[in-house]
Amino acid sequence: MPYLRRYTDVLSLLDMIKNNRLTLLSPATWFDQNDTYGLNEYGRRKGEGEAFALCMTEGPETGHHWQLFAGSSHGVCLFFDLDEFKSFCDGARWPVLHGPMKYMNLKEVRELRPIETDVLPFLKRDTFKDEKEYRVIAWEEDLLASDTYTIPMPASLIRRVVFGPKMPDTLARTLKDIACAYGGCDKIDWAHSRVDNNASWRKAINEGLR
Repeated sequence: MPYLRRYTDVLSLLDMIKNNRLTLLSPATWFDQNDTYGLNEYGRRKGEGEAFALCMTEGPETGHHWQLFAGSSHGVCLFFDLDEFKSFCDGARWPVLHGPMKYMNLKEVRELRPIETDVLPFLKRDTFKDEKEYRVIAWEEDLLASDTYTIPMPASLIRRVVFGPKMPDTLARTLKDIACAYGGCDKIDWAHSRVDNNASWRKAINEGLR
């Protein structure tokens, strides 16, 4: 089953489950300022307002994703069924754009002229292609704009929660109890990432050295 993964922190997880919503953020503080520029231009072309985004990945678990997007002891990864999530976005009460990123080099971008407004949020330099990003985009008029954009979403869309490799086991168990107390977590599978500390890997190394 294909999944979308959302690397984030426990506050985002609890907000989703407690309030049954998906929260999109401003791209102002992103690491990739080229990407930020594209989102800002999208917002400017739409009118007097601001663009918001939520970034996910279609790729498998990697140390890179944990380090860059959920590297603290409060990091988590949320799993969504790809087709189910697409259907949710298509039927959202507030219109959003969503889809995979188009990774291009400078030559390809220059040949893309004219760049359509709704394509802008999904363009990214090919040096980031290993991220295999899937993105949700929204725009709000300046009169209504705040620091976030929220979309009602049932917590039941979350299929799996993986606590980050830096999170202590005791904290992970406590957070699971807190999250489940809000309800809507009956079908969520809970796990703890061992991407950087895997007993099976160490065992294979030890056996190989004998």
